[in-house]
Amino acid sequence: MNTPEMKAMMQQANQMDKESKKKSKTTTSPIPEITKSEDTYWKNTWASDKDNKLKNWNKGTADLVFNYAYDSRNNDVNYIKVGVIKADGSIELNPKSDVPILQPLHNFKNSNNFFDIHNADSYQYTNETAGFKLNSYILVYQNEQQIGTLTLGNSVKVTRNLLTPGDVYYGDEGYIVSWVYVDEACAINAKEHWTGDLSNTGTPLIVETNVVYALNFKLGWNLVKTEVMGTYEFEDVPEEDRSRYKKHEHTLITSIPNDATYFFRSVGNH
Repeated sequence: MNTPEMKAMMQQANQMDKESKKKSKTTTSPIPEITKSEDTYWKNTWASDKDNKLKNWNKGTADLVFNYAYDSRNNDVNYIKVGVIKADGSIELNPKSDVPILQPLHNFKNSNNFFDIHNADSYQYTNETAGFKLNSYILVYQNEQQIGTLTLGNSVKVTRNLLTPGDVYYGDEGYIVSWVYVDEACAINAKEHWTGDLSNTGTPLIVETNVVYALNFKLGWNLVKTEVMGTYEFEDVPEEDRSRYKKHEHTLITSIPNDATYFFRSVGNH
């Protein structure tokens, strides 16, 4: 039992036992979960509660402004103030001022940020020369500098997707509210049923979309609700791993819906 070989074996066994105990005491890091795609929608984003107060707001007082033109010569945005975010995150938004620079209503076919009408002849206008401006967001300013944007709707995904050029065709059911100013009563109406191939692999992936505009504007400020209704899901198609909408419906509303949430998204280093 006391041979050199036996002593060496005992020492090796003791060393292995110590290393095993040491490893068992070491705290191991859990395997990280795959980051969910929806997490990106909440990056640098604050949401309001039922009292229209941004939760955990820490940016102080800020102005809410409605931009109506861009001065390329001075690289400046022209806007009017329409509300405020208070230091505690409370939102007060009540646009009343006239918008001084407007474009004719019939220009909407060339400036529609939703890109959901394929045939411009689908638009039908009433009083098409009336001055018109639609924004689906409010800019947030501090010290004459933009620090973020404010959108309104019932889905963090929809309120971002419908304003992001590469994402405007995504589904994710819900709605976004837009602010519109017109200097005369006017209207936009349109109905379009479109069929197209969304695939880029050579294998057809045919979808159908229906878009409805039923907007009869009164003089002054108006609210438009743009709703994504029904989605196509492409879980088994690699190049189409996200939803696409089936229907967009644009209607005029007289007040902000009870289930609507304000979403503030910071820009740059703000």
